[in-house]
Amino acid sequence: MNVDPGSVFAIVALIGLPLSAGLLIVKVIHTMATRRVFFSRSAIGSRRGIELMAISLSAGFLAYFSGFLTGFDMDGSRAACLKAAGNPMPGEGPRGNVRLVESYFPLSRECRWIDGSHQELVPFWVNIVVFVAITGILAGFVLLTRGRSRRPPVTSPTRQTGDRTT
Repeated sequence: MNVDPGSVFAIVALIGLPLSAGLLIVKVIHTMATRRVFFSRSAIGSRRGIELMAISLSAGFLAYFSGFLTGFDMDGSRAACLKAAGNPMPGEGPRGNVRLVESYFPLSRECRWIDGSHQELVPFWVNIVVFVAITGILAGFVLLTRGRSRRPPVTSPTRQTGDRTT
């Protein structure tokens, strides 16, 4: 079975982007209305950890895909570099031919010309938001595990004595 990576990317973007944006919009509205950071009123860390991981994942997902789509050209040509440089034709201007260099983590799409000049197409804030989101996911995981370990054990009179009348 041959799977086209572009189709998988398109499906993930079409499903994930609206869900992530919707979650962040609901979170902002909730925070403004209740003046509470977390949905949960309880101080149990596991619920807050799950919420922090979901919000961080959504923010990181939106930032990464918005940065990925910046300067993206469907046919893989260097049209985005030429547009960013203000050159309508590949051979026009002092820069001459251009080469596109990409990295997926950290996200980078850089145009490099023969004369040594270069221009980054991905905004600088994208990788900052992605790394902060990864930190938020890790902090949420710590809250989740800490909240699970600090819960008192569930005990009932039946478990202790075996008698239901007490």
